[in-house]
Amino acid sequence: PTVASHSEDRRTATTVARLGIVAAAVYLVVLAVVLLWPDHLDRHADLVFRLAFRLFPSANGREVDFGLNVLLFLPFGSLLAPLVPRHAWAVLVIAWVVPTLVEIAQGLLLPARVSSIFDVVANAAGSLTGVLLVAGLRRRLNP
Repeated sequence: PTVASHSEDRRTATTVARLGIVAAAVYLVVLAVVLLWPDHLDRHADLVFRLAFRLFPSANGREVDFGLNVLLFLPFGSLLAPLVPRHAWAVLVIAWVVPTLVEIAQGLLLPARVSSIFDVVANAAGSLTGVLLVAGLRRRLNP
């Protein structure tokens, strides 16, 4: 490898890292809006629910809601994944504490929202699934 190609590789890696940071920031802002919106967003997500019921016609509303909460937190788990090698215990704590605090905040500060242990479990499951997916992908790419 030449010096020029090494420099170009470094620039590409820096650009990819910056795009990742921007994508993570956008996701976290959207997540905060969804989680702390004063009204339950299910009332405004007819298209998402219709699609979910079409994909899973035998599912009921609670199952669809649970599945959508899992999906909502998959990216959150992928953001936690870099902590796993050294701080696996911290990932487990964060995956449970963040959704718990969100549900407490919804219950205390947002009267139109309903706090639910099912949401905490679904969000934590999504986070942990995101961590496991990233860890598995890393193992495949770097055997």
